[in-house]
Amino acid sequence: MKRRDFIVKSSAVMASSLVSSINLTGKTNLKQPVIKVVGESPYKLTKKAILELGGMKQFIANQDVVMVKPNIGWNRTVEQASNTNPEVLKAIIEDVLNAGAKKVIIMDNTCHKAEDSYERSGIAEVAKKLGAEVRYADKNRLVAYDFKGEFIKKLPIYRDFFEVDKFINVPILKHHGSAGLTIGMKNLYGILGGRRGKLHQYMGKSIADLAKGFKVDLTIIDAYRTLIRNGPVGGRLSDVVLNKTVIASQNIFEADVVAVDVFGEIPEKYDFIKEGFKRKLGEMDLKKINIKEFKV
Repeated sequence: MKRRDFIVKSSAVMASSLVSSINLTGKTNLKQPVIKVVGESPYKLTKKAILELGGMKQFIANQDVVMVKPNIGWNRTVEQASNTNPEVLKAIIEDVLNAGAKKVIIMDNTCHKAEDSYERSGIAEVAKKLGAEVRYADKNRLVAYDFKGEFIKKLPIYRDFFEVDKFINVPILKHHGSAGLTIGMKNLYGILGGRRGKLHQYMGKSIADLAKGFKVDLTIIDAYRTLIRNGPVGGRLSDVVLNKTVIASQNIFEADVVAVDVFGEIPEKYDFIKEGFKRKLGEMDLKKINIKEFKV
């Protein structure tokens, strides 16, 4: 069932500001490959990753409304590697529109002032040039959402993120002071409103519950520039290294596991990976993941 169909059939529930995750959450597809592409251009890497997954038409139907959710949390430049690279987003937006989508929405719940983060990251400029809608988080659009997790139950979520046909998650791989790393699963914190900071006490469990309780159609990880310390905010160019990689998969968990390897660490080091494995979101052993690697 598409999200938009779900909304129509759940009007009575919406009236009480409660949305069930049952119909929005599908079984994790464990058989899908994880595509890893290395090269010089973030734009070309992303195009290649999508192509090797079968093309964007594998995910987007004609006239779909598509939410593309990058990390735009911080008032930082591309070089500082705190936000998703706009060249990665450019490739995705183009492919989504070429696949027949009616509308593409770019949105995140930022930590720094939204207008500043959207502009300085370069994301707003790219999105507007391509005809995507640039949308800010509006507290008036928060509703309670039941993630039905082991730790997380009902939390406020911006309804924008499920009042669409498809959801594409586009995180940047970087260091995070509390989680260790922030990648695809952690990027879902940006769909939440309210006091997100209270989840930091049990971050591994929280991240895993978010990933299991919210349906993501496609995850594309920007691992071109990587903030290796002082994340998630960053700021110093000396904290950034070039990994020149893009990772893509329908399986958000296994995409994150591959990204951990790109960062140069082992999956077992991170609580959110161990908790995701406990919830059967995918394989934690790289040898058991269907990884396909390319260079462009």
